Amino acid sequence: MSGSNAQLIKDHFAAKARFDRATILNQLTSDAKWWVPISGAQRGIATRPIEGGDTIADILTSTLSTQLYAKERTWTIEYVVADDTVGAAQVKLSTALAESGTPYENTYAYIFRFVDGKIAEIWEHLDTAYAFGLFDSAKTN
Repeated sequence: MSGSNAQLIKDHFAAKARFDRATILNQLTSDAKWWVPISGAQRGIATRPIEGGDTIADILTSTLSTQLYAKERTWTIEYVVADDTVGAAQVKLSTALAESGTPYENTYAYIFRFVDGKIAEIWEHLDTAYAFGLFDSAKTN
């Protein structure tokens, strides 16, 4: 296990929690890709893949992230493993939906690919049926 890449993953979630765009941008390669769940792309929430470190940093700190979820949030890292080229983390997001204030808590699995000590690709997995159910319920209430 590469301590530096496992730490990079931990630092990435800490930066996401702080909405620290500069740190997130520094953690990503300029051509980084983020693979959101296919169902999210089908609903028009985000394209797949999202391309470019600059674009990803914006989404995580000021655009899509804040449109979906309240700014007050906690990322709890449950497990992290990493070697020189890939890593994975299971994390829990605790927050509320931005539109309705409905409490939101979901567990995510992220797979990371590293290049030269930076994040080059992210694959995001979560219970989208649960999340979309809450989003849809918030819109009807």
